[in-house]
Amino acid sequence: MGRTREFDTDTALDAATDTFWHQGFEATPMQDLCRSMNLGPGSIYAAFGDKRNLFRQALHRYMDTVSMQALERINSAPSGLQGIRGYFEHLVDAMIDGKRRWGCLMTNSLVEFASRDPELAVLFQLHLARLETTFAAALTRARAAGELRPDVGPEAAGYLVAVVQGMNVLAKTKPGRRTLERIVEVAVAGLALPSS
Repeated sequence: MGRTREFDTDTALDAATDTFWHQGFEATPMQDLCRSMNLGPGSIYAAFGDKRNLFRQALHRYMDTVSMQALERINSAPSGLQGIRGYFEHLVDAMIDGKRRWGCLMTNSLVEFASRDPELAVLFQLHLARLETTFAAALTRARAAGELRPDVGPEAAGYLVAVVQGMNVLAKTKPGRRTLERIVEVAVAGLALPSS
């Protein structure tokens, strides 16, 4: 009979997620993971498998927590346009004062892995598709409420995903708040009626 784990796997996985998010996969040695997770190599391998499998689980954890919280911010707003604005306001705050100053774990990993790991590429595509679908739903709500320019509809969701991805890359260069806010202002101004 195997030994009972004496650590919380979610807490350990959160620590691994943050380490990969900050450093990337290739630049993260097992020693750093052991230190951040407060576990020995044997415990990590027994609970999560090898480094790549731990990374895959960290990506899922990120999608299920950080990404889902961001999408819920869009969905729970009283109007579609408010949801989009709220999402971007939170994104800017997190890029200045939070973990998003490291960029987005999914975006960073997409740049690092997409062309050489088909299994992980599917995760990246799912992440981007979820974001685009959520933006499209918000734009549909905004259009129905008369908040958008006449020529703007849910098809602009891909544009918003591109803005987010550009901001995620830019975040790693430590831009100032005003730079990020200006990007958001221009992006939203292209969608909304002047009075919205």
